[in-house]
Amino acid sequence: MTLPDQLRSMHQSVDADTGAILFRHPTLQGIPDLVVEGDGYTMEFMGPTLLCLDIIDPGALGRLLAEPIKQQLPVGLGH
Repeated sequence: MTLPDQLRSMHQSVDADTGAILFRHPTLQGIPDLVVEGDGYTMEFMGPTLLCLDIIDPGALGRLLAEPIKQQLPVGLGH
């Protein structure tokens, strides 16, 4: 299953105060096998399945994802 497919099936919540976005697997629970932390996000995996995606800073994640193509974007990236 691809990551976009996994995200569609996950429970989603948004913190109105901070803007943080949390995707949680609807049925899996437990201690993840792998935790990946990056600039503005944390991903937790149980085997090949995404257990949790916590987007702590949506702006930082957006800048990270846009970095490889920023020259092609019609707007500038804010910091």
